[in-house]
Amino acid sequence: MTITAGCDPRALRVAQELHQSEQPEVTVLFGSRARGDYVEGRSDIDVLLIRDSVPDGKQENLIKEDAEKLARSLYGWPVPVQTVWCTRDEFDQMRRTVNHVVARALQDGVIMPRDPEDYNSRYGQDEPDISNEWTVTSERLRHAEQHLDVFNLLINSGRALMDDMIGQQAHQALEHAMKALISAHGRQYKTTHNLDELVGDVRRADPGFRFRLTIEGRIYNQYVGREEYWPTKTRLTEIPNYEEATKADIQRLLERVKEVQEVD
Repeated sequence: MTITAGCDPRALRVAQELHQSEQPEVTVLFGSRARGDYVEGRSDIDVLLIRDSVPDGKQENLIKEDAEKLARSLYGWPVPVQTVWCTRDEFDQMRRTVNHVVARALQDGVIMPRDPEDYNSRYGQDEPDISNEWTVTSERLRHAEQHLDVFNLLINSGRALMDDMIGQQAHQALEHAMKALISAHGRQYKTTHNLDELVGDVRRADPGFRFRLTIEGRIYNQYVGREEYWPTKTRLTEIPNYEEATKADIQRLLERVKEVQEVD
């Protein structure tokens, strides 16, 4: 078990307790709490659990509630715990992709196998294999289209004063669409919600596409999380023709993803 210097020890304790109580084949504390770039008051505790069978929805909620009770006792305030369950077959299929949550968790997480010797002998020499990366691309594409649908519903319902909801849906659609395109090229996207950084990744992954956001990324970025990336007084719905500009950028990304899928 390799632990980074910045790993949050209280989050690690939560993951260890889950490993002890649920007895999965592998438990992984991943995300910002494992990497050390977490922000108190904003960062969740992310735990991946691999087991032959995953719990049903009711059981999963009970496990999550117990983990959050422990987290609250350790921190002194509520900290959300996100448990990601994965079957052994899913783990075998997705661990060598580029961007699937399993692959990303193994890349920078704290791995706790039930049998370390067996785990190392079976998975220690894993090499990247992007043959299943289309699964990640398709999921990102689906999420982008869903957020675009909600964005359109809010606009068409005449509820344009609901700036926060509109901004969140626009941001999510753009983020998923860009990550889908990066994934479609077999490249790894950053663990970030910052659209300006993702535009850079898109340009590197698909230099012939020449993509840029019509509206500045900082406008969308302010709708992420509980804090703003950059303080700004300009709201998305105050920008003239924001609906058309946002939808055009999203549609252009989605069409490009589908073009890449057809070629490959």
